[in-house]
Amino acid sequence: MTRMLWNERYTNGLPSLDIPDPYFLAMYEQFPAAGKALDLAAGTGRHTLYLAERGWEVSAVDFSAVAMEQLSASASGLKVQTICTDLAEFVIPENNFDLIILYYYFDLPIFPAIIKALKPGGLLILKLAIERADNDQVLPLLTELEQLNYRQRPVKHRGVAEGLFRKL
Repeated sequence: MTRMLWNERYTNGLPSLDIPDPYFLAMYEQFPAAGKALDLAAGTGRHTLYLAERGWEVSAVDFSAVAMEQLSASASGLKVQTICTDLAEFVIPENNFDLIILYYYFDLPIFPAIIKALKPGGLLILKLAIERADNDQVLPLLTELEQLNYRQRPVKHRGVAEGLFRKL
């Protein structure tokens, strides 16, 4: 989807993206200690804000200027850095994050950079749209991480992969 369409969607409002995802909450609550987090494809920052309100220092990346402006306004007084850029062009600092969140951005070249960006013991929480629930597209990309929780399930005409992983 183009940047212009996402900007329009965020301008019109996406109420379904205002509250943290239940899977994210369930996984986060297993390891709630604050640290440094990276929210990739953050949108208006439902997960960024949740973490920042709990003492996390969060960098949120999205290519929608509208989403990043809305997040900046919502995050006033919190430790949130917004970065408006295309993730395909974003250079993720290595060995820098205790937690990375990746929701609905499935681009194969980003996975090695995510793994390198996690500190030892760092966590990755992801939820991705996949072609089919019976086609494992995700796990082969994360063999360097310890799988703590993972499932694929059908949703309408496609599948969803949800997972919690830790860098050893």
